[in-house]
Amino acid sequence: MNGELRIENGELKKLFLLLLFSLFLNAESFSDIQKDITNSLKYKMEAQKVKIYEQKLKAVQAKNFGSLDAEYNAVHMFDRPVMKLTTVQPVAVAPDGVHLVYQTFNSELPMADKNHFMGVIKYSYPLFTGFALSNMINKAKLELIKEKLTLQNVKRELILNAAEIYSDIYALKAKLYALQKAKDALIIAKEKAMGFYKEGLINKSSVDEINAKYYEITASIKETRSQKLSLINMLSYLLNKKIKDIDGVNIQKTLYKPDFKNRPDVKAIKEALRISDTDIKLAKSKYYPQIGVEAGLKKEGDNLALSRNDYQNTDKSYIALGIKFNIFDGGAKKADLEAAKLAKNAEMIFYNDYMNKIKTDYKNDKQTLRALYTQLNAAKEEIKARESYYEYIKAKFDEGLADSSDLNDAIAKLATARAKKEAIIAKIFFLDIKLKINGGDYEF
Repeated sequence: MNGELRIENGELKKLFLLLLFSLFLNAESFSDIQKDITNSLKYKMEAQKVKIYEQKLKAVQAKNFGSLDAEYNAVHMFDRPVMKLTTVQPVAVAPDGVHLVYQTFNSELPMADKNHFMGVIKYSYPLFTGFALSNMINKAKLELIKEKLTLQNVKRELILNAAEIYSDIYALKAKLYALQKAKDALIIAKEKAMGFYKEGLINKSSVDEINAKYYEITASIKETRSQKLSLINMLSYLLNKKIKDIDGVNIQKTLYKPDFKNRPDVKAIKEALRISDTDIKLAKSKYYPQIGVEAGLKKEGDNLALSRNDYQNTDKSYIALGIKFNIFDGGAKKADLEAAKLAKNAEMIFYNDYMNKIKTDYKNDKQTLRALYTQLNAAKEEIKARESYYEYIKAKFDEGLADSSDLNDAIAKLATARAKKEAIIAKIFFLDIKLKINGGDYEF
C-alpha cells in the first residue's frame, strides 16, 4: 500500500513539474510582445493606408507621361443634313428685248449621310501647368512619407499600450503570489488555532477570526485572478493572438539621452509642414497660364470602318496647342493662397505646442521614475520589517502568547508590502520603456 502511494506521489510530482514547464513555455516575455506587435489589426489597418498612398503617388506620377485616349462615335440622324441655297437666275427676256427676267430658286444640297462615324486616337500632354504637376507629385511623395511615419507611430503607441498592460499583469501576478503566501500562512495558523481550541487554550472566536481572514484572502485571490485574466484578454486583443501568460520584468537604471526629433510622430508633423509648403506652391501655380499640346489620328466616315466619306475628307488628323489663362475669378486665387499660408502657420503653431507637450511629459515621467526608485527602496525595507514582525507574532501565537487578530494583521500587512514592492517594480518597468520610446531611443 505504501509502495503504491509512493508511485502515485511520484506521478503527481512529474505531472506538476510538467504543468510548470508548460506554463513557462507559454509565458510571453516583453521582447516576444514587441516582435508580435505588427500582428495587431490596428497596425495592419494602418499598413493598408500606406499602400493606398503608394498607389496615389503612382497615379499622380502617371500624369507626367501625358494621356493616350481612343474614342469612337456612331451617330444616326433622322433627317439627312442638307445645305439650303437660294439663287436668282434669268428665265426670260423682257418685252423690250434688252432686259432679262429673273426668278428666285430654292434648292437643297446633301451635306452628309444619315449615318456618321468618327474615330480618333489622341495623345495630350501638359507642357506647362505653372509648376502644379511637379508640386502635386512632390506632395504625393511627402504624404506617403508622412503615412509611413504614421505607421511607425502606431507601432510606438501599440508598444506603449502593450507595455502598460504587461506591467499591470505582472503587478497582479505578484499580488497573487503574495496573497497565496498569506493564504498558506493562514492555513498553518488555522490548524494550530484548532489545536489550541481543542486543548482549551483559546476560545472559538479566535478560530473564527482566522477563518474569516482566510476566506477574505481567498476572495481577494479570485478577484485578482479575474482582473489578471481581463488584462490578458486585453493584451490578446491588442496583439491579435492568444496570450496565455506573461514572463517577468527586468529593471535597471538607465542614462536617458532623449532625441525628440527622432520620434516618428514628430517626424510626421514635420512632413505635414513640408506638405503645407507644397500647398502654397500649388496655390501660386494658379497665377500661371496652362499650356497643353494634343495630337490626334482622326477619321470621319459614312461606314463603321471609316473608309468612305462621300461628302468630306476622311482623314482629319491634327495637332493642336492650347493656352488657358484666368483673367478674373473674383479673388478666388488670392483667397486660396492666403488659406494655404494660414494653414502652414497653424501647422507650425501645432508643431511648437506638440514639442512643448512631449518635453513636459518626458520631464514629468523622469521625475516620477526617480520617486518610484525611492519608493522601491522604502518598500524593500518595509518587507524586511513586516517579515520580522510576522515571525515574531507567529512565534508568540505558537506559544499562545499572541491573539489571532495580531497574527491576521501581520500576515495581511506582509502580503500588502510584498505586492506593493512588485507593483512599484512594474511601474518602473513601464516608465523605463516609455522614456526610451518617447525619448526617440527606439528604431521602428
